[in-house]
Amino acid sequence: MDCIRNSNSCQNDVKDQAIKTYSVIWNKKMKSEIGLEKFQKIIEKKYKIKFESYWDLHKWSVENFPDFWKEMWNFFDIIASKPYEKVFRKTGTGILDNEWFCGAEFNMAETFLRIRNNRIALSYSDEFENKGEMTFAEMFEEVKRFAAAFRKHGLGKGDRIGGYISNIKEALFAFLAALSIGAIWGAAMPYLGPRAVSNMMKVIQPKFIIVVDYFLFGEEEFFPIENLTTVTEGLTNLEKVIIVRQTENTSYQNLSSIPKGVFLEDFLESGRAPDGTVPDLVFEQLPPSHPGIINFTSGTTGIPKGVVHPQVAFLGLMRDYVLHLNLKSGDVVGNYSPAGWAVWIYPIPSLALGVKQFLFNGCPTYSKNGRNIWNHLSENKVTYIFISSGDTIDMESTNIVPGLSTNLDCLKIISLSGSPPKPRNYDFLLNKVKKDMYVGSMYGATETFGTFSAYNLNMPAYACESQVPALGVNLHCFDPKGNSIVGQRGEMVITTPTPSLPIYLWGDKDNERMQEAYFSKYGTGVWCQNDEGYFNPETKGFAVIGRSDNALKQYGERLSPDDIYIAIDHIKELQDYICVCQDSASGDPRSILFVQLADGYAFTPELKKKIEQSIQQELSIVSVPEVILEVPDIPYNINNKRMESTVKQIVMTNVIPHVTNIRNPDCLKYFCDIPEIVNYN
Repeated sequence: MDCIRNSNSCQNDVKDQAIKTYSVIWNKKMKSEIGLEKFQKIIEKKYKIKFESYWDLHKWSVENFPDFWKEMWNFFDIIASKPYEKVFRKTGTGILDNEWFCGAEFNMAETFLRIRNNRIALSYSDEFENKGEMTFAEMFEEVKRFAAAFRKHGLGKGDRIGGYISNIKEALFAFLAALSIGAIWGAAMPYLGPRAVSNMMKVIQPKFIIVVDYFLFGEEEFFPIENLTTVTEGLTNLEKVIIVRQTENTSYQNLSSIPKGVFLEDFLESGRAPDGTVPDLVFEQLPPSHPGIINFTSGTTGIPKGVVHPQVAFLGLMRDYVLHLNLKSGDVVGNYSPAGWAVWIYPIPSLALGVKQFLFNGCPTYSKNGRNIWNHLSENKVTYIFISSGDTIDMESTNIVPGLSTNLDCLKIISLSGSPPKPRNYDFLLNKVKKDMYVGSMYGATETFGTFSAYNLNMPAYACESQVPALGVNLHCFDPKGNSIVGQRGEMVITTPTPSLPIYLWGDKDNERMQEAYFSKYGTGVWCQNDEGYFNPETKGFAVIGRSDNALKQYGERLSPDDIYIAIDHIKELQDYICVCQDSASGDPRSILFVQLADGYAFTPELKKKIEQSIQQELSIVSVPEVILEVPDIPYNINNKRMESTVKQIVMTNVIPHVTNIRNPDCLKYFCDIPEIVNYN
């Protein structure tokens, strides 16, 4: 592993006691050549070098990163009208100050849509059991219709399209059409309320917004169309609000109350030429640095951060799907994430590789008439799907498992992410869903196109750890002084340029917010993701344990909330929990654990003692939170992540902050006016 790039602080024989090595959950060799091996042979032959292990290949990829990304371009045969003159050029001293594939002109949508035959490209279904499929040729024609209408109404290079739409095929078509024109896609998750969406749309000032009228997510109905009066306020560039109808209840009478509203079918018809034909799809030729997408981070307060990625950044996603996930033409990638969540975009570049897309417009925990999401994955022969760790816990608690007749033979890989996975996530998926598959911990972020972590299906993998860093990603764990460390906890950082990183934050004057968010700790030469994690010297894997700004500090010890969660996750009396740090004027911080009880249980002294003993046994006596309190509910954001930073803010101020992107805002009041917290000095 080269100690994560020859660090002087590397101590292979020393490991922090809080770092655990969990069980091996994969230790096989693939029978046929995987994509990673195919790529490795190309590099070995071309550069006359021999790699003895994945670590040798990874080392080459980060030490020779311009060559690595050049080979990615070649490996995926990116269509370009003008070739690049030079792969990489520095334009400044920072890790983002770069020019990639200098001189090239291309449009990544042309590569994504290069397959135009009659093979099935796309299938889709929802909780109502609506379903369908489309060929590559039919999908191309749909994108052409969208692009023609957008162009007819004035969409051009650099204009923005806002999405407020669930995981339906029309979102995919609109995105690809925008990309073909050189417009920029930016979406808000459809579960969000009107004010949160309005804040996002005001940041990007779209020319068009495409909106779904209605969708069902689990047992909850959502009507984004009802929020449009607020959503469209202050959008001075807005030309059209395009409504995608999913229910017959939405009529032209509803449309009259929507500013600049038009139904999708009428909008698409308006793009036809006078003779009734649809104009050809023209792919605007653009430089690699041209912005392609704006993704909003899942932060819950303040002005939303719109992270801008250029079209060349899609190379990182193509790397993931072929080299690390080992997907190939004919495989199927499943996706239940809606537009607005960064992972919605991740599978789309795999269309260029002949990978079929399956869109499930619904909740992973839905169950109706004996059917659930596993039936949909089975019927669509899904090979790979991402499932958030939080959703996996919900699926376990509601017994969302395959039926006796559900055939998951095609399902090969499930990625866990969104929050640090726990042992129970692996137990559930490998014991209750399917034994013979790879369950991996995926470490990525809204800020990167392509993940930090990766899989090598010919190497062992351990529960609760990411197996290896992705090729081309020079990932380190830094101590506060900027030393790279192994076997100890620190900040997860990237130290080598990669086209997967953003180019800027939309509307960020002089890059002030970017500087404060990602470069205040180690300078502009290091990308700091503000996640706390570690590399395990025993396994060579790594784990992320939470946001570094949510760390717990008590009695001189530093922990992650996730340490506490793992220690008490097995206690049957607990439905949920959240742990935060409370600072004090005296300088003595302490940990506060809030617990939500399962139905039928009471918060007794005996249960409190049981919680304390479990934490002491798993961690140490000084790790036991000084305060343990019962609350009726735990706050989660739209991405199903616990909201530690919001709860900590309430604990420190006794004031509920203005919060967006929250699923259950009413529960925040339970953390106010608690004497034991308010009176702490």
